[in-house]
Amino acid sequence: MSLDLIKKYKIKAKKSLGQNFLVNEEILNEISSVLCISGKNIIEVGPGYGALTEKILLKSPSNLVLVELDSEMVNILNNRIDKKEFENISKLSIKNIDVLKFKPEFDEYFVIANIPYYITSPILRHFLYDIKNIPEKMLILMQKDVGDKIILGQDKNGKIKTSVLSLFVAKKCFAREVIFVGKENFIPAPKIESSVILFEKHNLYDFLDDKIFLDFIKKAFAEPRKKLLNNLIKAGIPKEFILQIFTEKNIDENIRAEDLNISSWCDLILDFNKYFG
Repeated sequence: MSLDLIKKYKIKAKKSLGQNFLVNEEILNEISSVLCISGKNIIEVGPGYGALTEKILLKSPSNLVLVELDSEMVNILNNRIDKKEFENISKLSIKNIDVLKFKPEFDEYFVIANIPYYITSPILRHFLYDIKNIPEKMLILMQKDVGDKIILGQDKNGKIKTSVLSLFVAKKCFAREVIFVGKENFIPAPKIESSVILFEKHNLYDFLDDKIFLDFIKKAFAEPRKKLLNNLIKAGIPKEFILQIFTEKNIDENIRAEDLNISSWCDLILDFNKYFG
């Protein structure tokens, strides 16, 4: 079906937009089945020509909003709507806009996205921090090594290796891989493997202000291979105070920023914020 549509509409991926079209029907069906879509408000980011869109519509969402930057793809989507190639089109609307400028109108909704890999972090930042009504769940197809990095930062078995990316995700939601997607399932085939990551919102760390959190971890990871102590000193915090808190928290003064999990970070930032407050 996907290959037929690509031929029918003479679709060519635009390298400038980082387009790679997922054409494996089994994987498209699998992605559309991860979430309970029926009766939910869904935002699909980067729908392209609608390969996944038609699968989502078959699940009877309450509303489906397509956010697509490529005007040519929007024209194809509208053409397909006119030709009645989609089910439940009364629930469908299209926004020809940069997703980073898009603000959802729903209070509760899910995001499903197949996005250019080079804007994965900005899109996560947008939906988790830049808007007030963050999604209940997100299902995002992304570069596998980026997904692995996010998930490793949430490891609960002691094998923690965090980063700015994994921490700003972990503050807002749980993340886990639900589908592996090999590069052979795309046209054109990317050079790397992909995975579908499920993000589920929580409020475990809402007690810590987002801006304070983000500003602090950026300073703490300014030079990731250096000791956390040195990065904090460079950020202007007195060494004596840092060592005092490290002692109180039983933190090794030789530790690196990547060795602390999200819970430890939030606890630590609260103590440092008291100093500055």
